[in-house]
Amino acid sequence: MTHVSDDVLAAIALGDPDVGPADRDHVDSCPVCSEELAELVQVHGLLREEVGMRGAHRVEPGPELWERIAAEARDDGAAESVQPAEPVQPAEPAEPVPSIAARRAAKASRPSGRSWWLVAAAAACVLLGVLVGRAVWAPGGTTLPVVASVPLTTLDASKQQEGTAQLLGGQGGQGQELKVATQPMSPGSGYVEVWLINQDGKRMVSLGILSSDQATFPVPPDAISQGYTIVDLSHEQFDDRPQHSGDSIMRGTLPV
Repeated sequence: MTHVSDDVLAAIALGDPDVGPADRDHVDSCPVCSEELAELVQVHGLLREEVGMRGAHRVEPGPELWERIAAEARDDGAAESVQPAEPVQPAEPAEPVPSIAARRAAKASRPSGRSWWLVAAAAACVLLGVLVGRAVWAPGGTTLPVVASVPLTTLDASKQQEGTAQLLGGQGGQGQELKVATQPMSPGSGYVEVWLINQDGKRMVSLGILSSDQATFPVPPDAISQGYTIVDLSHEQFDDRPQHSGDSIMRGTLPV
């Protein structure tokens, strides 16, 4: 199946009335062309809204101008040029309607593609991606300083180090985070939970589930200053019991 050209789709999206009925019927009945036309119309509308084009995008010319355009098309390159019609005075700034020959010449001089606004949209997306990338990867942008760090070791006699815990944030206790990194381990039939245990050994608070080898958890305000400085990783079962299982995998005390 031969689809309509990019120029025809662009003309329909702009609302040009000089598109032939055969091309319009094809677009209406062809799923591929209909989808492309819908994309062009959507992108065109977004760009018009973005640049503040609230008024009419174009002014419909009088019937005498369309007669001249049709005569030019019939002449198909005749030497006699079409005299310009009387200028239309738009109520608001508008885009002039070029002739078919002018549109073809313009297409030859501009980048290939469905239409100029599609190229502009792609360029805008690339620029936005670059700016976002710079914001995300800018050094020192939102990185919290390390307040304290402690190795996480097993509770047996070997005291083998299996991970580390870093306290991030300010000294005031607000907006602090705990970054936990461990050696690869399998939780078996359960899961690994991260806790902060108070120095009195009686109180504790759960920070969350460690689902990978590295994760960062928000620390409750003033928890560290109130003595919750022992970082504990425990092996828990899916038993609907929120309490600590008593099966600690590794532990370390933050030097704060």
